[in-house]
Amino acid sequence: MCRLAGFIGHEPITLAALLYDPPHSLEKAAYMPRELVSGTVNVDGTGVAWWPDEATEPLRYVTTQPPWSDANLPGLAPALSGRTVLAAVRSATPGLPFGPANVAPFVVDGLAVVHNGSIGGFCGAVGRQLLAGLSDERFGQMTAMNDSQALALLVAQHVEDEPGADLAQTVTAAIHTTAKIVTAAGEHASLNLAVAAREEIVVVRTSAGTALNSLYTRHTPQGSWVASEPLDGSSEWTPAPEHSLTVLTADHTAVRQIAHDGMSP
Repeated sequence: MCRLAGFIGHEPITLAALLYDPPHSLEKAAYMPRELVSGTVNVDGTGVAWWPDEATEPLRYVTTQPPWSDANLPGLAPALSGRTVLAAVRSATPGLPFGPANVAPFVVDGLAVVHNGSIGGFCGAVGRQLLAGLSDERFGQMTAMNDSQALALLVAQHVEDEPGADLAQTVTAAIHTTAKIVTAAGEHASLNLAVAAREEIVVVRTSAGTALNSLYTRHTPQGSWVASEPLDGSSEWTPAPEHSLTVLTADHTAVRQIAHDGMSP
């Protein structure tokens, strides 16, 4: 599992505004998570993707260290900023590899993707079927046998295959595909997902055949925020409904329900 946080607003924030500054920053959530469904800590890596002013492609920094141990990130985070920022701390799924190639956010085709969860059977039949849905070129972008990266590439594949669809529709399609394969195989998957583009962040709170991970959103005059756990004590943090998708922009958040195979009653 992991813990994630993101922001999209009218003015840039520093990376530290997610990673270090808040009372319950991602640094705190790495060693003292409050609502983790599986595992106990998130110390197998730290990553962040952000769009500097006028940039069309995100920059990415990942490390296998927790936020306090990386040699560079504590010093860089207060100096780097973006209007759109997505960050995560990792708790590695047993059986999946360790290393920087496995640390989210995964960046592909101008999108930054964090998956908070795991896909059962990924190292067997489920993974083979998911990867079969990728084009040869997209399959070649896999850098590790990692379920979260596969899900990121599947989102990008749907974006490529459905040029008339918006990002929310293509993210929903990727969730549908994954849940269908997982359920048919008798497996389960936790599928909280955050997909950031320069002008919006799409977040999903859902699962197939297992408990849902936590997810919260908040809108302020500064912009829109998302986090696995509230970053501070404000009462403005709202739990995302079960089996829902939320579109965050600098001006608003919009929630819709989703449906797919394997949903809990």
